[in-house]
Amino acid sequence: MIGQDTVAALLEGALNEMGQQLRADEVKALLETPKDSAMGDIAFPCFQLARALRKAPPAIAADLAAKLSVALSGSTEISKVVATGPYLNFFLNKASLAGVVVPAIIKGEFLARRPSTGERVMVEYGSVNTHKSFHVGHIRNIALGDSIARLYDWRGNDTLRAAYLGDEGTHVAKCVWFLRRHPELRIPDANRLEFLGKAYSDATLELDAGSYTEVAVSGVKTARVESVTDHPSEPLWNVVSLTTVSGPATVVTQKKNAGLLKPGVLVPHAAPSVSLGARQIGVADRKGVKSEGLMLGEEELGIGSENVVLALDVPAYLLASRPDGIGVDVAEIFRRKGSALADTEFLPILREWNSEVSQVLRSLESNDPELRAFWVQSRDWSMDELKEVFAWLNCPFDEYFFESQFGETSKELVKKFQERGVFVESDGAVGADLRKDNLGFCVLIKRDGTALYATRDLALAQRKFDEFKIDRSIYVVDTGQTLHFQQVFKCLELMGYEQVKNCFHCSYAQVVLPDGKMSSRKGNVVLMSSLRQRLLAKINEEYLDKYKGEWPDAEREQAAHRIALATMRYGMLNLDNNSQVVFDMDAWTSRTGNTGPYMMYAYARTRSILRELGDLQADWGSVQWDLLSHDTELEVLRYLNEYHETVAFACSRYSPHIVCAYAYELAKRFSRMYQNCSVLHAETPELKRARAGLVQATGLVIQHALSLLGIATVERM
Repeated sequence: MIGQDTVAALLEGALNEMGQQLRADEVKALLETPKDSAMGDIAFPCFQLARALRKAPPAIAADLAAKLSVALSGSTEISKVVATGPYLNFFLNKASLAGVVVPAIIKGEFLARRPSTGERVMVEYGSVNTHKSFHVGHIRNIALGDSIARLYDWRGNDTLRAAYLGDEGTHVAKCVWFLRRHPELRIPDANRLEFLGKAYSDATLELDAGSYTEVAVSGVKTARVESVTDHPSEPLWNVVSLTTVSGPATVVTQKKNAGLLKPGVLVPHAAPSVSLGARQIGVADRKGVKSEGLMLGEEELGIGSENVVLALDVPAYLLASRPDGIGVDVAEIFRRKGSALADTEFLPILREWNSEVSQVLRSLESNDPELRAFWVQSRDWSMDELKEVFAWLNCPFDEYFFESQFGETSKELVKKFQERGVFVESDGAVGADLRKDNLGFCVLIKRDGTALYATRDLALAQRKFDEFKIDRSIYVVDTGQTLHFQQVFKCLELMGYEQVKNCFHCSYAQVVLPDGKMSSRKGNVVLMSSLRQRLLAKINEEYLDKYKGEWPDAEREQAAHRIALATMRYGMLNLDNNSQVVFDMDAWTSRTGNTGPYMMYAYARTRSILRELGDLQADWGSVQWDLLSHDTELEVLRYLNEYHETVAFACSRYSPHIVCAYAYELAKRFSRMYQNCSVLHAETPELKRARAGLVQATGLVIQHALSLLGIATVERM
């Protein structure tokens, strides 16, 4: 910001005279921008000096104002300094400000990449899975990670963009299993990623008991009531004797169930060791009577609101193997209407299918030649289309990492540090005991020898530090992985990596639809192919079709893509990272309000004004910048001057939404200026030239801010 260095240097000298040893850079870090421009352009709060100087902050501000007023008498940057309560407020010389800021923007030096910091940064994002469909929810991760990389790069860092893709594991095994089970499915020539993703989703549904039954709990079986007696000491309870698949059992229940519990009735029984959600069923002492498990009602089974014990009728086909009806899985009784596997027990079939998936996974891990060949081929299909999606989203990557690269090396790394005593064995597993840090026990290698996600992240981090010489590592991953990264960073610290102090998990909230969360089961996931088609059609209809025959087809196609990109990226970045994003295509494509299309229009309007001015803006050397004196012009100037500090703050907070807020506010201030200060009909040619310069500078800053969000502008729309 113009003026900040001058203010910091002046304050350093004045404070040193008062016995306070503050360097100029320390003073600069304390400077603020008053929200009300009438209070000044730069403010220095005096609260932190009160104890050392043994004075009230307003008195300190008054003393400093008196000292600095003399020093500022010849300043071309600062017009005056005023003590306002506990703040020392500096007013910039607006004519000098315009004469410095506007030409610097137009010539390019103001917006040029900042000098090198010497810091090497890697931003990891784009962590999607192969063999799964790319949908609208993934775009937040892509937009956020790419924008953070752009911020760091412009701030002078040597920045690398890295994608870490999940190319192995259960989701791949399910996809392969499903395609082998359904050989009739033809692999398409296009959209193969979505084909594989649908195979995975269909496999997940086919393997999910919830696709066949209304009962969400597992392990609950039928039991037969043999007798019902009063509890010996509690008048509101009964003691029910049952015959279960494991033998006799006694359950204490409330008397409100007595009318339903007659000898011979079959009831749902959750035996000890069964889990109902987070609740573990066991054996309890009910005032001297042992109660073994629970009898359940509709509410506990998740099929209704009644909380009295349910009497069951077992379908005839289930009685073939159990004539007495005892030991039937209750999930089998409450079948979904029209579900597959009708009139047969589906749970044994699901167990067999899941066993087949496990076998596919083991075969893939043991490099079965046939399955590995298909895995390599299908991963290539996935990557070809993912790279095309990344390109459409204007999201380049420098490095692609894959989970499959780190399976064995990560286990070797853990064993190496286990030998050094960093990691320990617990119940057959190997991991890090982080309980003293309130992070629990981080399992790195399971008892069966399998490496987990945290294990692979350690190996990847080691490669970043050792091979890529990374000083700062940023992980852009959703907020659900917070504990995971806390554990990973603590493990890296224990392993002795000093770079971990500059590791940061940039978390973000989910993308949802106006009517709630996206769900494959509900069928409301917005896939990339359909999103692009619908979005481009809407933008052409609302913005560009009217220019058919007037604009070249290539320009309209480019404009449609850029406006679509602005719609999605700005919409994803426009909120704080921890705020849920509601994807609403109608709202996001609006030409008014805080939207991507509005920001594109704000820039295009500056270009339209300059086109109308012709060659007027060609020479800026002799412009009388002091003619820019209207309040709205000064507000725009003041805001342009804050751009560097705003971007620096956004970068330090990993928060592109700060850049969105700045660009939107600048566009609004420009709009107010344009309404109050005509450029085309300015009172004098000199004023017209000065205003034209301000228009051009404003447009360039809006364009640059949008570029940091990954958005390319259009010259007209």
